[in-house]
Amino acid sequence: MDFGHMRCALKHNGLCLCLFLLVLMAGEAVLAQQPSRELQNLQDATRDFYKAGAHAEALQFAERALPLVIREYGPEHEQTSIQHYSLGLISEAAGNLDAAGRYYAECLRIREKVYGPESAGVAVALEALGAVHVKTGRHDAAEPLFRRALKIRQDLVGRDHAFSASGYSNLGDVSLARGDWAEALASYREAVRLLTGQDTSHVVVKSIVEEDIKRHRDTFVGLCRAAWQRRSVPGANSAALVDETFGAAQLAWQTSAASALAKMTTRLGTANTDLGQRIRRVQDLSDRVLTLHNDDQKLLTEWSAVQRADPAYSTALDEFRALSIARGRDNAPVAKRQTQLVQQLTGLLQRCPPGQKKAGCEGSDRERETIGKELAELSKQAAAGTDRVMAVHRRMEAAERALPGYQAFTARRTALRNDIERTEREVKDARAQIVAAYPDYVALAEPKPLPVVQAQSLLNADEVLAVILVGSAKSFVWALTRERAEWAEIDAGTAVLAGHVAALRSGLDPLAQQDAEGSGGSRAGIVGGFDIGRAHGLYKLVLGPVASVIEGKRHLIVVPTGPLTSLPFQVLVTRPPPAGAVPASPEVLRDTAWLIKSHALSVLPSVQSLSALRKLAPGGQAPNPFFGMGDPVLQGGDATEQQRSARRAPKTPARFYRSGLADVRAVRELAPLPDTAEELRTIGKVLGAPPDAINLREAASETKAKTAPLNQYRIIHFATHGLVAGDLSGLAEPALVLTPPAVPTEADDGLLTSSEIAALKLNADWVVLSACNTAAGAAQGAEALSGLARAFFYAGARALLVSHWSVYSDAAVELTTRTFATLAATPKIGRAEAFRRAMLGLIAEGKPPSHWAPFVIVGEGGTLAR
Repeated sequence: MDFGHMRCALKHNGLCLCLFLLVLMAGEAVLAQQPSRELQNLQDATRDFYKAGAHAEALQFAERALPLVIREYGPEHEQTSIQHYSLGLISEAAGNLDAAGRYYAECLRIREKVYGPESAGVAVALEALGAVHVKTGRHDAAEPLFRRALKIRQDLVGRDHAFSASGYSNLGDVSLARGDWAEALASYREAVRLLTGQDTSHVVVKSIVEEDIKRHRDTFVGLCRAAWQRRSVPGANSAALVDETFGAAQLAWQTSAASALAKMTTRLGTANTDLGQRIRRVQDLSDRVLTLHNDDQKLLTEWSAVQRADPAYSTALDEFRALSIARGRDNAPVAKRQTQLVQQLTGLLQRCPPGQKKAGCEGSDRERETIGKELAELSKQAAAGTDRVMAVHRRMEAAERALPGYQAFTARRTALRNDIERTEREVKDARAQIVAAYPDYVALAEPKPLPVVQAQSLLNADEVLAVILVGSAKSFVWALTRERAEWAEIDAGTAVLAGHVAALRSGLDPLAQQDAEGSGGSRAGIVGGFDIGRAHGLYKLVLGPVASVIEGKRHLIVVPTGPLTSLPFQVLVTRPPPAGAVPASPEVLRDTAWLIKSHALSVLPSVQSLSALRKLAPGGQAPNPFFGMGDPVLQGGDATEQQRSARRAPKTPARFYRSGLADVRAVRELAPLPDTAEELRTIGKVLGAPPDAINLREAASETKAKTAPLNQYRIIHFATHGLVAGDLSGLAEPALVLTPPAVPTEADDGLLTSSEIAALKLNADWVVLSACNTAAGAAQGAEALSGLARAFFYAGARALLVSHWSVYSDAAVELTTRTFATLAATPKIGRAEAFRRAMLGLIAEGKPPSHWAPFVIVGEGGTLAR
């Protein structure tokens, strides 16, 4: 956000201090003075290479850009400080810590001169430089930088604001590096308290707090690391540390899928249809508030581009920016004292409310008067010299009013703000009514971390819960049964685990194998085989430390995080393969000690999901057994045999999306899936569904999916292609492919997107998505399960069957039909065990894991009888 954008936001929206400070700290100012084309090209290349992980190349372009930035803006300009900060980030990512330290130090020097020594931007530079010192072992040099940065943050917003959390986290990092476990634990605890102690009753504030926690996940991991080292210290309460760290793991990884599941169970758990509908309305309205805020920010960004393109406005903006920065620097001592007095006054009013006689408050009236007088005097000092600033501001406003489109912008902005305020009021009022009628609403809608004992009480006798928290350098695993609770450190972080997962998946995805074959690849684990040794190594690394707790339990429930969310755990191997074994041979594949041989497996998006699902009435209220939709009318005929056998989108569908609607001609060119018809008929027959519950060909339409009474079906099955956002031109969200209409409309263009799925009303025990990659995120690089899975949870699914890669169609038919046949014959075994038996059938036939392992059960996978 640029300064004009910020001014516009403050003028039209009244942004809170927290957001204002975050903008100042972001270090991403876009000035009215636009960079030269040469500089812009270098900065674009830097950003693109950095995002792609090509840090060495990004560093080259950033270094070439630095002299141009200095030439165009000056050696001591905020934009020059930003360039040095960017160079520090890239150098750090490239592993050149010495260079990173030099760049951060120069950024700090410039910001101290431009903003003053106690500004938010200075705090950011101090922390970046301190972090480099920690990485290079210079702990004594890092600590004073971190303490100074923390003081700046506290002086700006007070001691009890989440804005100061990173300061305590940084001090925890120093203590952890020194081996001072007690001090590290105390610092991390304070950081966690600040991050999780904010008022989140406001929809937008709740969203901001959740994003802030995501950025500080390593703070929670740091707490676990310090607690792990303290567990054996004489006098330490090891049980309490297990409980504390188990709670920290739950707080650290809050996902959209977990949130959607919590919302669903809150609605369905009321046992009151009217109340459930009212809760759904509050949830939908809350989502609308966030959408409107995003629209508002997009509108401001677009208007900022119009502002900066105007010479008169740009000139005034640069002058206003310079004057404002100078005044902020010169008035920093006054502002600091004002903050201190306001905090002092707030504390006094809380301790000694006016008009109430309390012990220790005898002089409170006089103290309030003294503070008030000093604040009034400081306000006069702060206001001195504002005439010039306001004159420039009036020039900016006049220039803005003269811009083309100003009237349309203000009208649109006013309408948006009114809509936001009206919707916020609706949410607040409706929520208050629900809480009055349903006191448990808040606890269900915003679940707190489960204590170990409570989580254990939710487990069946034959179940074990494994929770894995992945950090940047170290990770942790907790294993709980009814009888035991153990935790252990994993000597690997995000990068190492992501490498293992990527390597294993390259030998699992049939399309990755096809691509490798087409390029002449023959690497083991990709073509003709799967790296069983690596699969065993990852098992030992992640689950090996708690294997004694897991062994002997039939149902393993996993709550993964980080890169582990994109791996089906059934492909892990519990024993090393025989020396010299050929991975691709049917004999080895049959005899391998796959994890699925010893455990039925299901995945939960959070620990709290276990509580939410287990408290729901078993079986739900839907009267009908099955609704199936598949075999859409598609006419693709030029696909290879392997492409026809995989339920996936074509690789380069550049024409797939046009003007916000799917290109129905491109949709029709997808390969048909005739075997899905038999898949659905077979399952429908097993479950006793009438023929009209099976929707094939023309009946497999988006219109039918949206108009059918889906809340009347216990099991819903879509057997079709799945599309992943980012793979297709113009497709902003995941989608299921259905029969395209002759003419596309907003209501039906042949693609049932995740946002349209979320709007459905379900009451399903199980939703089966036998399409490709349905466990993927909402976009490339997004958290797993944030796409179609999240949408179906929100719509009302208790459990999902989703896939991690492109699915062989014949294998999908076998897996799903065998699962439902087994479940129909022995319903008490539960979904996870029925699916396990289906996989074991394919393993016994010598099939590779690319055939039997793509699917995972997410949600309730256990037996309903406890």
